[in-house]
Amino acid sequence: IGTKNSGQGKLLSVIFPCARRMSVSSHHWKATRAVCMCMRFRRFPQTMCCLVSAIVFVFVLLCVIEDLFPEADASWSGPATQGTILAGRSAAVAASPQQFQKPAVKLSPGSSDGVTHVEPEPQQQKQQQQQLEQQKQSVAPVAPVWIFCASQWQECLCYGTVRWGTRDTWAEYKAKRDGAANRVVCSISKLPDVAPGDDTKHCECAVQPGSDFHHSLNPALLEGAMARKSKLAASCEIFEAARKDSESAASLWEAVAAFCSDDWATLNADARTGNRAMSLDTMRSLMRAWVDDRFVGNYKRFFKEKGWAERGFVNYYAGAPGGKHVRMTEELINSVHAFSSEPIIVFHFGTFTPKTWSAEKWPQLVLFHAAPIPPHAHRSFNFNKLRAMLLCRVRVGMQLDSDQFVAPGVDAIFGRTAQEITKDYAMPILPVHFLDRTPQDTGAYWARYCPGDVCRWQTTRWGHAHPTWTFWALPWIGRWLRRNFRDEWLPEKKGGEMSALRVTDIPEDEDLLNVGTWEEGGTKQWCKIDLPGPDDFNALLHTDPGAKRCTWSCGNVSPDRRFHPQGAAKVFYTAHHAVDPMATIRWVAQLKSRKNSLPPPIMYRGRFYKTGQEMMAEHPNVKCII
Repeated sequence: IGTKNSGQGKLLSVIFPCARRMSVSSHHWKATRAVCMCMRFRRFPQTMCCLVSAIVFVFVLLCVIEDLFPEADASWSGPATQGTILAGRSAAVAASPQQFQKPAVKLSPGSSDGVTHVEPEPQQQKQQQQQLEQQKQSVAPVAPVWIFCASQWQECLCYGTVRWGTRDTWAEYKAKRDGAANRVVCSISKLPDVAPGDDTKHCECAVQPGSDFHHSLNPALLEGAMARKSKLAASCEIFEAARKDSESAASLWEAVAAFCSDDWATLNADARTGNRAMSLDTMRSLMRAWVDDRFVGNYKRFFKEKGWAERGFVNYYAGAPGGKHVRMTEELINSVHAFSSEPIIVFHFGTFTPKTWSAEKWPQLVLFHAAPIPPHAHRSFNFNKLRAMLLCRVRVGMQLDSDQFVAPGVDAIFGRTAQEITKDYAMPILPVHFLDRTPQDTGAYWARYCPGDVCRWQTTRWGHAHPTWTFWALPWIGRWLRRNFRDEWLPEKKGGEMSALRVTDIPEDEDLLNVGTWEEGGTKQWCKIDLPGPDDFNALLHTDPGAKRCTWSCGNVSPDRRFHPQGAAKVFYTAHHAVDPMATIRWVAQLKSRKNSLPPPIMYRGRFYKTGQEMMAEHPNVKCII
């Protein structure tokens, strides 16, 4: 130990303050005191004092650790995960914050050794022991919670056990080791069909409350006590409270009232529901969205004090970090940052997003989280597209799928959208599809619009589901999503020539957008602003700077007999079917290298045009608009 003035003094200076600060129990104190007396008065040989001192010092140190980290008592039965410990301590603090305060004590009179010490009152000591017992109980391991992870045909990435099935029929797949990534493709092509014929099969993930993984999850999956604090940017309550703020806010409330209000169904009794209808509670939950904590600054910059952005691209996706769909989404975001000054608003309907996403990396990205459509609703994931268009609160928007990228000049579409979609033409506009779908294709709706294979009620060629819209079109979007979610019917019309149609028999977003356009007499259709594939950009990239004639892959979009007999013009604003992220990187790099020397973006019959007006001056019979 050393001399009284060196080692002994150092040991005393450590033991005394620690014992006093930690308020250790009296038997700890008395043992320490005995050693101090031994050292001070040398009643025993110094070697024995050193040995006893070392043993007692370790004992006291363990006691101090016990007081500092009481959770350790609850973990001796088995190793606790980080999440368990964090959740337990948080619960203990919430239940009894007094236990971390310094207890009341009294000073005892000096003893024969001349040392004054602190000793708890007997009653205080009893209360302290009870608090410790309560704390030990409160930090008992918390059972994992099952949360939705992925729909059928999607991939689930979980840092725990994954289960696959529905209701009471499940097959579980554990991670190879605790805390390891557990990646499961939730498909009957990869997993046993545990519920044949049931299309509500999905994957769920076992999440440890309080863990880092838990805190990274989509907050829409954690409503209630488990939800972390994120900025709620969209909800029925927010929409209703703001409905008188502006024309755009009034249009939005008209669009979402059926999903939100108990009174709507009473006031619209003719819009009767069927047995496939979602409940009002479910629909209300689908009208909520949270801003990701990392992108609150970007949100405040683009969405002003009333919560609206003037213009923006809108994307929706779900997928496991590192998966192909996420990587496609990332390259879409990169292309917007390369060629646009407008924000891209991404709605995430999955479990969690990559940690590498940040506002510093993508200053134009605003990331929202929203709940997936529940499996028991039996609706396509792609109806989330229309939800995103309602929830984003963008006055002029362009919808982009994850398998797209944008190109130089794309921002021109926002001005043209504002000109075309007005109070007098209040519906979205779709680009012409490269395929001309007809009654020979499947679809229950063809009988209504093409009775006897004569399409007298079809008002546009089949459009691709990459719409643009303004706030004037929001009631239209809400109306058609409502008809599907509430399982409404379109009644017979034209003396029965147009047969009745159940809206839930319209299976996908693209079908619904086309049916809605025809039903309400829409006639406007964009030229091909979403080229069928990235290879179409060869026409642009192989043209010499300043040239106005195409020399490579110069054809129009395929013609049809009714609407575009000469074919439709190509507009080099976006590419569709960009399903290879590495190829997208190469295409975007080529476009950046030629950004200031590309020909004009509109091509019709082998010639490039700067504007739609210039094209129409030479070809007045062109039916698509740009």
